Amino acid sequence: MSYSGSNINFSFEYVISVVVILVVCNLLIKTNPQMNTIIVLIVGLLVGYLSLLIINSLFPALNSFGVNIYQYLYTSAIGSFNDTGYMNVWPPILAILIIFIILLYNRQLG
Repeated sequence: MSYSGSNINFSFEYVISVVVILVVCNLLIKTNPQMNTIIVLIVGLLVGYLSLLIINSLFPALNSFGVNIYQYLYTSAIGSFNDTGYMNVWPPILAILIIFIILLYNRQLG
């Protein structure tokens, strides 16, 4: 069975709306700790939905901006990692060597 994917796409607008939801829920709980949790969740989701609608209508190019930032960071990270050449192999080997030396020093190798 092959799975071709889903129709869920997380974009920069959704990330911003989730941050807004977390901030609103946090503020509601801090201002009134005895408030019902269901009310906090409903108000947080309502404010998140409204913020998502406002962001989509006021800033239609925000998602492409987020994609451009992601692509730049991804390309720069992968490019700098690929530029190291054989240095990609040495950190795992060094970690194994350090563990071996520690086990040898503690006389736990047998």
